[in-house]
Amino acid sequence: MYEGKTVRFGLIATALVAGLVLSGCSSSGGSATPSGSAAGATGGLDGAKAEYDAALKATIAFTYPGDSFDASKVAGKKVAMISINDQIPVLKQWTDTIKAGLESKGVKVTQTSDAGGVIDPLPKFFAQAVTDKVDLIVTNAVPASLIPIADLNGIPVMTTNQTAAPGVKPAAGIAADPSFDYTLPAKLMADWFAVTTKGKGNAVVYASEGQASSPIMVDVIKKRLGEVCPDCKVDYQDAPLATWFDGTLQGVAKNAVTADPTITTLLPIYDGMSFATGAGLTDASSTVAQASFNMTPDVAKGIGTGSVKMDVGCSNDWFSYAAVDASFRVLLGLPAIDNYNITCKVFDETNIGSIKPAKEDSMNWYGVDFAAEFAKHWSM
Repeated sequence: MYEGKTVRFGLIATALVAGLVLSGCSSSGGSATPSGSAAGATGGLDGAKAEYDAALKATIAFTYPGDSFDASKVAGKKVAMISINDQIPVLKQWTDTIKAGLESKGVKVTQTSDAGGVIDPLPKFFAQAVTDKVDLIVTNAVPASLIPIADLNGIPVMTTNQTAAPGVKPAAGIAADPSFDYTLPAKLMADWFAVTTKGKGNAVVYASEGQASSPIMVDVIKKRLGEVCPDCKVDYQDAPLATWFDGTLQGVAKNAVTADPTITTLLPIYDGMSFATGAGLTDASSTVAQASFNMTPDVAKGIGTGSVKMDVGCSNDWFSYAAVDASFRVLLGLPAIDNYNITCKVFDETNIGSIKPAKEDSMNWYGVDFAAEFAKHWSM
């Protein structure tokens, strides 16, 4: 549970949370330790500004962290894909990109099932994969605790973004878990808030306890603000997945800024939440600023004109092709890669004009064609 005020939203949301709530390490075999970039960050506002400015001007460099292999041997293999909720723009983007990457080498994707943010459909999706006798099940933001490994007839399962920080091992029975390093965007969000409010801000951080990365991000934000913004006021609240879409989070955000007109900033840690919190700001006729993480196109298009003033981008294509690479490795019995070293860049009102935000284009946004870079290592 997060310190400070914590809100619970209705019976349906509570039921979802009951199924999804995980601690920072319960979905994995190890504990979540922030990376050196977060834990060793420079303190004080000057340090926050220096690190933020570096991420704003960052040149992204790609290095493949493993040995090349012949991916043509996966042709004809069957993969089932199961997502917790493709209503969330970034999850839909990952599903589509991973599917395309798998199919580029002749893999047959037998299903792309979407649970719609509730856990009830998950058993039938896994049962369908068993019926189809797939060679691999790839899950998208599904906690390992919800995967019926014992009922899968030995089919390997790969999760995504459940380890969420370097040094955290996948859960027992999980073949691999490619992930972002969520400590990086968390620190950059904290830096942006401290710098833009000159160390005197009042923020509400909206996390989502059911997601494995949430406790990690909250811990890093707290630690970083303790270093760079000790006078900032911050309230941490839980917004379960279902509340992003049913109007609840919208109402909570409206009530927060109405009740406390000194609030300067909302920090919904995933930008899929910012549509609801932004609608709440509109309802309250509030000019409070938002910052977030995931840099999905529908949010990126509003930077500079809407309430979201900054979004941390850790390339979704980089992650998606890392998930494809990890899938190929499982299918071929090759060693898993522990960390794909996905780095981040920030986009705000000062540099959003340098890209075309309507669609994530890796070359335009990050200067790297991640599909092409990975493909170089999929042939001997």
